[in-house]
Amino acid sequence: MKNRLISILLVFYAVIATLTILFFDGTGDAGDSIHHYLFARYAPIHPELYFNHWAKPVYVLLASPFSQFGFVGVKIFNVIVSGLTIYFTYLISQKLQLRNAIISAVILISIPLFFVLTFSGLTEPLFALFISIGLYALLQNKYITAAVIISFLPFIRSEGLIILGIFALYFLIQKKWKFIPWLLFGHIVYSVAGFFVYHDFFWIFNKIPYAHLSSTYGSGELFHFVEELIYVLGVPIYVLFWLGIISIVWKTIKKKVSYEIFILVFLGFLAFLVAHSLFWYLGIFNSMGLLRVFIGVVPLMAIISLMGLNLITEEIFKNNKIAKRVIQGLFIVYVLIFPFTSNPAAINWKKDLNLSADQQSALRVADFIDQHKNADQRFIFAHPYLSEVLHLDHFDVNQRLELTNDIINQTKKGDIIIWENWFAVVEHDVKKESLDGNSEFVNIYNSNITDDGREIIYAVYQRK
Repeated sequence: MKNRLISILLVFYAVIATLTILFFDGTGDAGDSIHHYLFARYAPIHPELYFNHWAKPVYVLLASPFSQFGFVGVKIFNVIVSGLTIYFTYLISQKLQLRNAIISAVILISIPLFFVLTFSGLTEPLFALFISIGLYALLQNKYITAAVIISFLPFIRSEGLIILGIFALYFLIQKKWKFIPWLLFGHIVYSVAGFFVYHDFFWIFNKIPYAHLSSTYGSGELFHFVEELIYVLGVPIYVLFWLGIISIVWKTIKKKVSYEIFILVFLGFLAFLVAHSLFWYLGIFNSMGLLRVFIGVVPLMAIISLMGLNLITEEIFKNNKIAKRVIQGLFIVYVLIFPFTSNPAAINWKKDLNLSADQQSALRVADFIDQHKNADQRFIFAHPYLSEVLHLDHFDVNQRLELTNDIINQTKKGDIIIWENWFAVVEHDVKKESLDGNSEFVNIYNSNITDDGREIIYAVYQRK
């Protein structure tokens, strides 16, 4: 019966995901989502991209075959990844002997931001899958398998080092020291493989893009993520999540919680939360304070939330079967309906799952350029989505160059520069005034719109 329920739930998820792909054209976001997809798509042409630290080598390797079918392909990849994550989270809940394990899968499906970012090119869903598989393998007493899987997390997202440390702590406390070296397996594999690209065995450290104590994105409040988690989880799951935290703390005091739950689930999430809170508060490691990073640990959050529900149904109302079933039923209905409500923490289906106003402006730019481009032109821009809509190999310097102040000075007759007021400015400090005041360029196109109070500007220039 339990296997039948999880099968039905996964089929339900697959149907909803398929309909979402068919009827919504969004990309999760207009920046990193597209950039990761471009790395995966063009890696077969530029093999060195399989070893790009920012792009994340494991993600590029696994997503590359799917991305050859366009952005829809990478959406399908992440749907498969998320479906597997849901399944393994359910299996983990069973192995942890948590009552109502199937509800952990319901919780995961219903987390608004998890659903939205499934239809992106981002790396967080794959990170969540590797955590869930690694944790399940460990609970199966397959310690080498678990350690090897977790060892590749830093090559999906840099925060994998945090989770890797948590697993090392677990092996240390459980006196399973002989398995700790296996946590280095991923670093050894990529160190050797990447040597043939960088001629440096230590490229895995030397090429880390975030290894500096500064950020171009500023800093924020220390409790930013604690306060904003409601916009990740949605209201009902957010409440259950904090009840789950209370439950784990109480059970720890009473010495009624397993090492696996306390170290791998609770401390795993807590270390992740504290680390990102400090990164944002101190303005280090290029933290942007983005909530999406927590999609990487949604399996842990779903398990904690299940424990929050069980605190009510299996502790407070454990002797009242009718009340217990009513509460469970009401919760399942509410949590499934919530993403469709108008609550700010729910899914804004029109905005979150469709192309942004920024991307729609980029499409109009592409339509204009299609009428004016020729075979000898190079395109210079910073916005990654422009490579997709212009059908350019993002990494072929004969087709496209990154928009920087130095590159502007190296342009030749006929080259097209596309400036916009986000990536060009924030990433490379290229001011529109510098192009307007340069007599070598003629301005051939302009657009200016406002979306939710944000001004979106595009300007196209051609070198005389």
